[in-house]
Amino acid sequence: MVFNNILTLEVLTLLTCLTSASKVDAPYPNQQQIHLDPANGHSHHHHHSSNTSPASNQERGSTNSWERSFLPGHRKFDLFENSCPIPSSELVPWPGGIGKGSKWTEVPHCTRMPHVTATTGVKNETGINDTFCTFSTKSFQGGRGISVATKPHIAEKIATLPAFKMSSGVDLWKKSYPPFEIKPVPGKGMGVIANRTIFRGERLFAHAAVGIYHNDIFLTRRSKDYRLRNRMMEVGVDKLPEESRKKFHAMIGQKNAHHVVQGQLNVNTFGEDFGGEEHSIIIPETARMNHDCRPNSMYYFDPETLIHYTQAARTINAGEEVTITYIDPLQSREDRQKAITYSWGFQCTCSHCLQPTTYSEASDGRILAINSLVKLLLGETKLKGNTTPSAAEKTKIAELLVDLYEQERLVSHIVDAWMWAAQTHKEAGNLWESLKWTYRSEEGSLIHEGPRNEAATRMGNLVQKVSEKLGVDLGYLTEEDEE
Repeated sequence: MVFNNILTLEVLTLLTCLTSASKVDAPYPNQQQIHLDPANGHSHHHHHSSNTSPASNQERGSTNSWERSFLPGHRKFDLFENSCPIPSSELVPWPGGIGKGSKWTEVPHCTRMPHVTATTGVKNETGINDTFCTFSTKSFQGGRGISVATKPHIAEKIATLPAFKMSSGVDLWKKSYPPFEIKPVPGKGMGVIANRTIFRGERLFAHAAVGIYHNDIFLTRRSKDYRLRNRMMEVGVDKLPEESRKKFHAMIGQKNAHHVVQGQLNVNTFGEDFGGEEHSIIIPETARMNHDCRPNSMYYFDPETLIHYTQAARTINAGEEVTITYIDPLQSREDRQKAITYSWGFQCTCSHCLQPTTYSEASDGRILAINSLVKLLLGETKLKGNTTPSAAEKTKIAELLVDLYEQERLVSHIVDAWMWAAQTHKEAGNLWESLKWTYRSEEGSLIHEGPRNEAATRMGNLVQKVSEKLGVDLGYLTEEDEE
């Protein structure tokens, strides 16, 4: 009788796990950095955090060290709350192996038999098919290699990017010594330390992604496909060239993670969209950078070349640690601490978090003011009496934003305030003042967002328009002039 009761309990447990799997298959929410675009009021997700961020060397409950995007971990730190029995499965090799003219050098492996045609290899362009496959090539970026674990139709589009036509990767420090060293940092493990003065805008890192993983691949242990999806992650790493594989395994992962590779991915990825769906990208070198709520560097991702860039957001002195932020910095200290602990499992000990309570509360007040003023400029809120700020008042609001960003040492995000100042002064007819802020915004956008970002292009166009209205020839080159 006891035996039957135990057997019945085990069967019920298995059925409970399987029937509830559909409720837990989605990945945990990403921590994203939100930047408001003064021109259109839209929000930009920066994957430092943006979506996700790399795992750092900091004491975050990891066995070694790092963090991301942006660059940011994006899944709940505790993955161990479930212990349901999981069915084991094997990945299915892609029908026909490697197709003729394929960009992939390794036979793709899938969660289930994909629906294919003889020509494109992909039948379903809408993404309804829930098949996931791991596609790999060792020749990408001059032998750096890359593995893409996603839906077949998305992988096909990724393979058409200019990145796959580049014969070699980017080597910033091939002819000179880098302005930094990787050294132990007390309480953080390893970190990036400046060995000379680094000036604002200097490029520090430029590395292609070695992995792109669809976010739906990340499951909890309760899911029936947990082991299968984890096997996909392992295959993606195993099929990288040896050097890239070593760099991946050198990254710190979550402490006591049930699956080593997923534990490393959970805290070392940056979020990006491919095919309109959320993915996580891996850049092992950038994972060396630790978190700071007031970082001195910024990063962006080029979706055409698949290269991730990191640049100095201010002057960094020799001996100073080079840092990025894993989270949205426009939060109170309490909310920042919760976000870091939730996603990365460590408590932030940056100078901004460790300041006395009185100073911290004043900082929280300034953050609240920044968020409130942005809503006012966006038209989401109004002044007392239900009135809208005049054009002249908006310029004062924007300038106050700039001051608040400076007080908060938000040098990695201050370009948002500069763009507001440029836009509001233009609308108020203060063209010379607008031109001053537009030049700052253009330079800041190039550093923070990269040349392909529309913000940099828009600010460049605004310089030209404002200078034309002023009747002054500033020798500004348009795209037509450059051609």
